[in-house]
Amino acid sequence: MTLALRDGYDQHTVTWPGQWAVPGYTAMPFRLIALDLDGTVIDRDLVIHPDVRETIAAVQARGIHVTLATGRTFNAAMPFARELDIRAPIICYQGALVRHPLTGETLYHATMPADLAAAAVRTLLDADIFVIAYIHDIHYIAAHRAELGAYLAFHPEENEIVVTPDLERLVARMAPTKLLFVAEPQIVERELVRLSDRFGESLAVVRSHAIFGELTASHVSKGQALAALAQSLGVAREEVMAIGDQENDLSMITWAGLGLAMGNAVPAVRTQAHAVLPPVGEAGVACALRRYVLNCTF
Repeated sequence: MTLALRDGYDQHTVTWPGQWAVPGYTAMPFRLIALDLDGTVIDRDLVIHPDVRETIAAVQARGIHVTLATGRTFNAAMPFARELDIRAPIICYQGALVRHPLTGETLYHATMPADLAAAAVRTLLDADIFVIAYIHDIHYIAAHRAELGAYLAFHPEENEIVVTPDLERLVARMAPTKLLFVAEPQIVERELVRLSDRFGESLAVVRSHAIFGELTASHVSKGQALAALAQSLGVAREEVMAIGDQENDLSMITWAGLGLAMGNAVPAVRTQAHAVLPPVGEAGVACALRRYVLNCTF
């Protein structure tokens, strides 16, 4: 089974940002729930709130698909997928990979154009920015730096890290699935603007955390992957709910029939979501599932 992603999936404009209760919202049965991981399902301690775990189990018990949509690698997402007993294909690498957590079947995988990836690596290294290239779930870096520790704080799982001094040459030969760079928030902001100006629409450039910026193939996004996954499951757009907190979640939040922002979400996400939930520390996902799914499924 493979997923067909279209370059120009239809986006809609959200018309009622604001409170947790959506004004004018008419309850309908959702059949697919897409959840971001970091800042949505898990906080910085990487622990899933018991209420979130229980409500996801209750939702899946009703036959509703639940997927994770994350920038993490498949291997990094799997511990959480197992804990939540996720049975639907999960979206990884910002949408560049869709893989089934039970069978390991890859439904979709998009790598970056090798020449553009190499140019992006050179641009970042010339600016003294620490960058990771992901190739087949292996982390390639040009050298060990303090920023690696900041990255690994979010990834305590076992990671295969390979030091490759000529990282630019490597990615020119072996196209990566994703590049991630780590820096202070203001530097990440600067580099996102610079990379967007440099590569235009040739690469997708997103912020996934205050200290993380990421690059993928141009057509890759969580929204694209979610749209394709919904189609493969025979689920209409109006039957999809998406919840997230960062700019990389905007594409799926604005595509879904109901897009919700966590209370800890960045302003851009809070503004464009249909409603704002309690923050991750208060189990906002559980609140949403109780309000919009468990009490409204028929």
